[in-house]
Order: sequence, then C-alpha cells, then structure tokens
Amino acid sequence: MTTEDPPHTVLLLHAYPLSATMWQDQKAALEEAGLTVLAPNLPGFGGQEGAITSLADAARELRTTLPGEPLALVGLSMGGYLALELLRQFPGRFARVVLADTTLRADPPEKARDRREQADRVLEEGKDFIIEAAEKEHSPSTFERVRPMIEAATPEGIAGALRAMANRSEGQDVLRGLDVPLLVLVGERDEITPPEFAQEIADEGRGTLRLLPGAAHLSNLDAPGAFNAALLDFLR
Repeated sequence: MTTEDPPHTVLLLHAYPLSATMWQDQKAALEEAGLTVLAPNLPGFGGQEGAITSLADAARELRTTLPGEPLALVGLSMGGYLALELLRQFPGRFARVVLADTTLRADPPEKARDRREQADRVLEEGKDFIIEAAEKEHSPSTFERVRPMIEAATPEGIAGALRAMANRSEGQDVLRGLDVPLLVLVGERDEITPPEFAQEIADEGRGTLRLLPGAAHLSNLDAPGAFNAALLDFLR
C-alpha cells in the first residue's frame, strides 16, 4: 500500500435509508481536526429530488461533483456499496478508504427479491413499514436520530436505492487491486453485515479491521466516540 501524505478532503457516503445528516458527529470531529468534509445526499434523500437508477450511474454522477485532488473515501452500509463502485470506476481518485458495516457480497437471490418487493411496497403504501423495521433494528437512541431522516426521504428515493442495492455485483475484484490504505470498521453487534463480512473486506484489501464494541449496524451512531477515534487515527 502507498505511504503518501494523507488527503485533506474526506468524502462521506451515507447509509440507506438515511441522509448525510447521519454523519453529523463525524463531520464535526473531522472539521475540528482541520479536514474538509464532503457529505452529499443521493437523489431522494436529504431533500434531494429524483432517485438513483443504479450504483454505477450514481457513482458517475457523483464523480462530476468532486474536487480534483485525491480524497479519503468513507462509506457505511449502502454508502460502502457506492464507495466500491467509485473505486471500480475511478480507482486513482482516492488516497485512503474506509468501509464500515458493509459487505463485498452481492445480494443472494432471496434478498434481492425482498428488496424489489419492498421497493414496490413503499411506492404503493408509503414509508411506515420502513420506519417500523428501523425501530426494531436500532437502539432507542439511534432510532430517534434516524427516524427523521427516513421520514424526510421520498418513496421514490427509497425504492430507487432498494433496487440499486438488489442489482449490485460482487465487490471482491475491486479490492484485490486496491493500492491505498484501507480501514474496515464494524459494530460487534452488527447482524446485517456482521464482523465476518468485515473480515472478508480486510482480507481482500489487505486492510486493518477495527471492531467497535457495543455497536450494531449503524456503528457511527451507536458508538460515535470509538468510530471517530478510529477514523481520525487512520486519516491522520
């Protein structure tokens, strides 16, 4: 892996079905450390109109908005899937990579089918069932933070993200050729993309794995102190 000076600009890619507001704690910590932070919202999230059609298209569109210098790339959950697509298409643009609570694996057929059915359902019924699932999935304190982000997302944005995730390809090939430092973070209680998935990422990318005690799938919200400490140590 390269030993170049770390980049000064950090790109944060958010989780489904949330907005870039999920990075509030990290943005504050990174900016306090003197780094520039980019935290864009995907179409349909955080007040943005439209919906993504695929992760590949989303990566191409996002690339047009980025500055020219090498960036640090941070993606959590669906943000990790988008980060992998950026690395696939534009590997030379990133000087540090952090993948958190995500996976290299494509959806198995039954999971992909469930996502497509949820996409149809959210367009027909609205977001209530998404919010109910989030309440069961997250701790009360984390749910209170994510609920307004889900409520602000459009049904079209949620449906587009679900279909894009269902159609994504395997990501192992992306990391096999990665020649930049890689940090992999995962909550020790993450049941959606568990620690063994994170270990696969670290192995493929020859990266460092950090387990975050007490955290579940949204480890940056569940354990912001530990997440920020690991992130800052790596980026500096």
